[in-house]
Amino acid sequence: MKKFVKVLSIVLVIALIGAFAACGGNADKENNGDNAKETIKIGVQTNTTGDIYSSGDFGEDAVVRYDNGALAVEALKNNKVDIVIIDNEPAKAYVAANTGLKILETEYTEEDYAICFQKGDTELKDAVDGALKALIDDGSVKKIVDKYINSGDATEELAGVPVTAVDTDKPNLVMATNAEFPPYEYIDGDMYYGIDVEVAKIIADKLGYDLVIENVAFDSIIPGVQAGKYDMGMAGMTVTPERLESVEFSSSYAKGIQAIIVKEDGKIQAKEDLDPFYLPAE
Repeated sequence: MKKFVKVLSIVLVIALIGAFAACGGNADKENNGDNAKETIKIGVQTNTTGDIYSSGDFGEDAVVRYDNGALAVEALKNNKVDIVIIDNEPAKAYVAANTGLKILETEYTEEDYAICFQKGDTELKDAVDGALKALIDDGSVKKIVDKYINSGDATEELAGVPVTAVDTDKPNLVMATNAEFPPYEYIDGDMYYGIDVEVAKIIADKLGYDLVIENVAFDSIIPGVQAGKYDMGMAGMTVTPERLESVEFSSSYAKGIQAIIVKEDGKIQAKEDLDPFYLPAE
């Protein structure tokens, strides 16, 4: 009798193993069998437009959020996600620093970058917007963008802002940013550099302010501006309908592209490879 029970137990264990294998054979599949559906994991920086757009296009279950782009890229390298969606210029920096990665030729989407302000703070918004438009018209903004992106001229001097604010007799213009987003904002030594940093600096100079930069998590910028903790937010920030419900925006000062970073030997090798993973149109 004991021998029979032992054999029966072995049979049951084998059956359970077989059932488990049939149900969960591949972490990248849903509904295994004839109707198997491959899934995708997309790495993004929390609350960026890459996060907003990919969540809408592929669903919450497909999106894996990280505090910054570097962590998302590290997850891609370690096969925890299949792609990373992030702004094009930072994407170039990440790919240059990590072998085995590439940017797909077709961008994910295009967008406009602008400065955000607390709702109702029209006096500051209008003053900054007026200065910004004048600096766009006289070519100052384009010169900064070209220096960091287009020309690559190493002789062009970078104009940084001290990480530790210097007290002067001028009033402060406090800008919240996330300084992990080269070439728009980053830290080198004891200085902030980048497109947003220099554009904000020439705006502050034109208006008679000292620019003070607060480096915070990206998803803390809008709540901080809403609460009046910061005068404005500038961090390669795209104007979206969702954000317009919380803050006001200046005119656009730069065009951005959301790029797709993939592994050179990964399963996604063209934007069209993402087509099966989009949510059905409503």
